[in-house]
Amino acid sequence: MLCKLPSLAGLRPRSRIESVVSIPSRRILVDWMSSLCSSSGFFLGWGSRLALAWVALGLASGCRLLNPVGEGSTQVGAALTPSPLWRGSQTLTGTLEGGDEVSPQYGSYWDGIPVAAEAGQILIAALESEDFDPYLELVDGQGRVIGFDDDSGPDVNALLAVRLLQEGTYTLRATSFKPASTGTYRLTYRLAQVDWQQTVSGRLQKGSAQHPEDGSWMEEHPIAARAGQILLASMASSDFDAFLQLLDPEGEVMAWDDDQGGGSDALIIAFLPRSGTYTLRANTHKPGEEGAYGLQYALH
Repeated sequence: MLCKLPSLAGLRPRSRIESVVSIPSRRILVDWMSSLCSSSGFFLGWGSRLALAWVALGLASGCRLLNPVGEGSTQVGAALTPSPLWRGSQTLTGTLEGGDEVSPQYGSYWDGIPVAAEAGQILIAALESEDFDPYLELVDGQGRVIGFDDDSGPDVNALLAVRLLQEGTYTLRATSFKPASTGTYRLTYRLAQVDWQQTVSGRLQKGSAQHPEDGSWMEEHPIAARAGQILLASMASSDFDAFLQLLDPEGEVMAWDDDQGGGSDALIIAFLPRSGTYTLRANTHKPGEEGAYGLQYALH
């Protein structure tokens, strides 16, 4: 089922949902609902804004978020770090608490962890907590958020991958999805030169399959995987803005990316919760774009 919120029709899904909803994240939906109400003369606190976000999703017939906050958190450390992908990683623990830095936009506490990197490296990071819903951001040297994730790890834990185009010091920002959440967390990260296991070349053009949401050209690539594996996938094109989606064995979108591969390239990392055939959907960001692309991926 394809569900759209009318005024968000040009945006793409960021959080994991059972049906495809055209929203980039729960936070953006909250901000959108808040702006809508503010323009009508109403002031909403965070609790009301979150409630409105759920109402908006309910209005999109048949759509509901997976893994509501607070239900059965699975530890990232137990589920993810045994993977070979994390060899040579660094792990630290910390606490979000009163007195920490506070996001002026979202009201959540955050800790910043500096990471020195070389150009071309891929930073992968996992944030887990049993006390709050983890949210992970990557900030460049100019203070710009260049990568973020909420729920790509097991359950509501965060899992992030970003290709770094410039040498310098970046900051991993460990924070929470909900404002003023407190508690302990565990952050695992490493800088990697990925050993891609599969490389595919393709071309999107008139006559290719069309995306069910906006009619843009796409090609789908099936991947057989085992429960508990981590998929890392990269899509690059010099002809168009690459857009990459990951579909679960039931054909539902569980992850997507536009630009975290650097420039206009896409990069996805996702924890695969069950065995089956997943699908990487190579796509253009805008309808009408066409050209050649390269797709690389690895299972760990």
